[in-house]
Amino acid sequence: MLCRILESKLEGSMILNRHTLWLQCRPEAEKPQLRLFCLPHAGSGASAFNSWNTSLPTSVQVCSILLPGRESRLSEPLYNHINPLLDDMTLALSPWLDIPFAIFGHSMGALLAFEWARRLQRNVLARPIGLYLSGRRAPNVHDTNASLQTLTDREFMVELARRYDGFPQEFFHNAELMEVYLPILRADIAVVESYHFQNGEPLDCPISVFAGIRDTTINWHQLLAWKTQTRGRFALRFFPGGHFYPQPPMLKSISASLAEFCS
Repeated sequence: MLCRILESKLEGSMILNRHTLWLQCRPEAEKPQLRLFCLPHAGSGASAFNSWNTSLPTSVQVCSILLPGRESRLSEPLYNHINPLLDDMTLALSPWLDIPFAIFGHSMGALLAFEWARRLQRNVLARPIGLYLSGRRAPNVHDTNASLQTLTDREFMVELARRYDGFPQEFFHNAELMEVYLPILRADIAVVESYHFQNGEPLDCPISVFAGIRDTTINWHQLLAWKTQTRGRFALRFFPGGHFYPQPPMLKSISASLAEFCS
C-alpha cells in the first residue's frame, strides 16, 4: 500500500504543493540541478545545517530535514521507532524527489539516511545519486554499547557526554535546557536502539563515509563494513577531531563530489 501511495505522489509531484514542515531548504535562485537532503544527529534539528548554504555549489539546493518534536515543530509528538518515522518522512518528502538528489546524515542521521535510501530503492521509487554518511558504524555491525533506556536522566546525560565528545556541558547545569532537550534526546536514542538491521539488496548508489580520527564510538572495521551496503563506489575518509569533528574538510569533499554530478 505504501509503495502505491508513494508512486502516485511521485507521478504528480510537479503539480503538488511542495510546502512541508519536514524541510528547511536554501531558497532557489533558479531551478537547482540537485538536492542534498540532510539528516541531523540525535537531539538536533534542521538548524545544524544552516551554514552549509555557503559551503556547497549554488546548483545544489541544501534541504535540511526537520524531524517532529524540535525547533519549529516542538509541539509535535516525538518518534521513538524508526519505521513510522521513515513512513511519514517518505510520504512528506516524495514531491521533492522530482530532480536528482543525494542524502547526508551524521550519527543517528546516517542511520536514517541509509534506511531511507533502502526504502526508496526497495519500493522502486526515485533513488539517490549518492549517500554521505558520517560518524556512524555500518548497520550490519553489532552494537556493543549498553542500552541507555534504563538509565536515570542524570546517568543518561553523563553517559552521552562520555560516549560523544563535544557534548554541551551547559545541559548539566541548566534545568530549562534539560526540560526541553532531554525528551528529544531520549526519543532519538530510542529510535536508534530499537533499530534491527534486516538483510537486503545493496544500494545502487555510491556511499561515502566520514569520521573523526579520534571518534571513540566507532572503529575502522565498523566503518569499512559500509562497503558491503553498496554496489557502487565506496570511499572512507577520516578528519582531525572526534565524533563532532570540524565540518569544513568534510564539506569540501562533499562539494567536490556533488560538483561532478552537476557538471
